[in-house]
Amino acid sequence: MTTRTNRRSGDARQGIVDAILAADVTSPTLKTKAKTRDFLAAYFANVPYEDLEGRDEGVMARIAVDHAEFGATRTRGEALLRIFNPTSKEHGYESRYTFVEMVNDDMPFLVDSVAAAINRRKSAVHITVHPIIWVRRDRNGNLKGISGPDDDDAHSESFIRLAITRETSPKALASLRRDIAKVLADVRVAVRDWGKMRNCMRETRDLLEFGPKGADPLVRSESQALLDWMADDHFTFLGYREYALERRGKRTLLRSVPRTGLGILSHDDGKHAPIELTSDMQRLTRSRDWLILTKANSRSTVHRSAFLDYVGVKIYDEKGKVTGERRFLGLLTSIAYNESPTKIPLLRHKVRRVFARAGVEPTGHRGKALMHIVETYPREELFQISISDLTRTAVGILNLHDRQRVRLFLRRDAFRRFFSCLVYVPREKYTTAIRRKIEALLKESFGGIAVDSAVQISESALARVHIIVRTPDGEQTRVSVQKVEAEIAELVITWADRLRDELARTFEPDEADALF
Repeated sequence: MTTRTNRRSGDARQGIVDAILAADVTSPTLKTKAKTRDFLAAYFANVPYEDLEGRDEGVMARIAVDHAEFGATRTRGEALLRIFNPTSKEHGYESRYTFVEMVNDDMPFLVDSVAAAINRRKSAVHITVHPIIWVRRDRNGNLKGISGPDDDDAHSESFIRLAITRETSPKALASLRRDIAKVLADVRVAVRDWGKMRNCMRETRDLLEFGPKGADPLVRSESQALLDWMADDHFTFLGYREYALERRGKRTLLRSVPRTGLGILSHDDGKHAPIELTSDMQRLTRSRDWLILTKANSRSTVHRSAFLDYVGVKIYDEKGKVTGERRFLGLLTSIAYNESPTKIPLLRHKVRRVFARAGVEPTGHRGKALMHIVETYPREELFQISISDLTRTAVGILNLHDRQRVRLFLRRDAFRRFFSCLVYVPREKYTTAIRRKIEALLKESFGGIAVDSAVQISESALARVHIIVRTPDGEQTRVSVQKVEAEIAELVITWADRLRDELARTFEPDEADALF
């Protein structure tokens, strides 16, 4: 039945495309109906049936030709962008959507990066048309014809058309245009410098031969292996820059090294004022390790709208003194999230240390339960958390034994920019409304300025909510975990829970149960 249905929809789709190709339209730039037809065929080659069904074929043909005219002249490296609300007078049709159209060099991350920028503005993408078209242009960038990958004189270009939630405010449209233009620029430099940034990580790996006195050689080898692992398609490189450490009296400054910026850190390269290190930052420079793994303050404008992963590599001289940092910004790939932490360099070292500190045998029942906790632990947290904090939290989770109670496990970012909160609540009590109340409580308790959360609901009796509470940089915040935990427990208590407790206090157990 499914095969027959797919065949019918495929036939219907082809019928619509044939009608589009037969429309009486000719591109002024391509000049002939034959060349226009070639463009239309490439433009609608992969548009799904659902986005074609019920629409006027002649209008769709004119829309595509209008897109071709928008991209009639474009030089390599140039990004064409326009945002508009169509009118009958100017475009020959009207729509309940606003349209974003682009013509760009074919490169990764374009559609998802632009869609993320649109979503950040609380708008939505309703229709996506994204043909990759092989075009021939003259030396001035004028479109001459449509070809294929076998044509040495042709190159692939990305034609993107997005139908988004309608917006009529000129100010909002101008702001959206600036946001998307920045995204396109960031995508371009990230793709341009990706190979250079990966090579920089491989070169940096060799610099770990020098290190602080008394450092664990196993941590050195694991840190080197982690950089190799990241460079092996486990990290999407978006930015890189080198920094030099300077000491001026009692002050310690971190200065960017000119002309070392790559990717998104190549913008205004070398024009940044030195940063004076806080006491927390100075403490990190004195620690006997090589890597600083955390989250940056800003969200990625490339690929997906997540906070950037920050990989800082401390550089030591032959005497074991810190001289600077090599900083990589990017995003862990999906492969990195799916791989077992027991196979990831440095994480596998943490796991072994956690089992040793907890005094748990991996092969026993308790060991298998602890391993499951580590395997399902928020992956980004595993990279950032210290061995002592991971041991404390993992053993605390293990000791819950799926008991129906509320628990809060807290970790403060090394730079004191956010709190990472693991909240466990009885699964039967968890709702979206409860999550929002917990977010509001934690934000208020920690003096937060923003929150992000992720929920894990499995066969366990407990639901886990991972909440990141972002705070003003470096702000000292004193928190009573027990007090906040008790306040969360109050949030999840229902009227029925209070009735049961009151009956238990007033009557004998059997009678209280019967009355309840």
